[in-house]
Amino acid sequence: MRIHLRATASFVALTSLLLTGCAAAEPPSTGSDHADAAMPHVHTIVPAPDDDGFLLGTHEGLYAATTDGQLGSRVGSYGFDAMGLTAVDDTLIASGHPGRGTPEELGEGNLGIIRSSDGGMTWEPVAFTGEKDFHVLTAGPDGTLYGQETGDGLILASTDLGATWAPTGATLLVFGLTVDATGRIIAATPDGLRVSTDRGATFGPVPDTPSLFVIASSPNHERLIGVGTKGAIWSSTTDDPVWRSAGSVHGTVQAITVTDAGDILVVDDSGLSLLPAT
Repeated sequence: MRIHLRATASFVALTSLLLTGCAAAEPPSTGSDHADAAMPHVHTIVPAPDDDGFLLGTHEGLYAATTDGQLGSRVGSYGFDAMGLTAVDDTLIASGHPGRGTPEELGEGNLGIIRSSDGGMTWEPVAFTGEKDFHVLTAGPDGTLYGQETGDGLILASTDLGATWAPTGATLLVFGLTVDATGRIIAATPDGLRVSTDRGATFGPVPDTPSLFVIASSPNHERLIGVGTKGAIWSSTTDDPVWRSAGSVHGTVQAITVTDAGDILVVDDSGLSLLPAT
């Protein structure tokens, strides 16, 4: 079974970021029609703080999406480029670049770390204001934040909702980071998946796993989801760590996530699509 949900006219066409090529033929997959109208590029998808759907971090701010894949309107009036976005309970943590409607107090050029306690309606500067740009941000089940800013390969961690950061000890280039329910940090890198069991001090290879370029976890961190070569979607769980085929994307993937129930939300050349749990 496949459900493809077309976005509204102003939210359909997507540009490439990480992957190219046609989607694999195996079902389930996202839709096969190319988008036909402009839409902000989507960097990441995170659970909404009110547990009602998801938020999309885009080139022009945050947008709402329901758990069944319906795309909503922009959240708030801060049109910043949300390069990095994650959530800790009802708090949102973001980074990126200012845009239209971004208050000057959040920083010029780079936003550093900003924080919202009202679901993304308003934001406050927290750290590295005007200095750093985190393209990778994620949160563990214990609330620890992990990230990497564009200036170097250091993995940084914060235990106070982004106010202070310290190097974990590891240095590596990552496409994305996520944390599973056991606290393992999983990194998608040019050399394949790497995992840390010591809070980011060291990372080692993960044998017999696909090479992933986009990676995310479910809100409860029990499920992992990723996209690899030729648009293949792969998934695993804490109870079953083997990565298994979960379908395919169409064309270029921008962002992906998975619900606690196993439904997969994807933004690719088809727009925003939902692949129901099988």
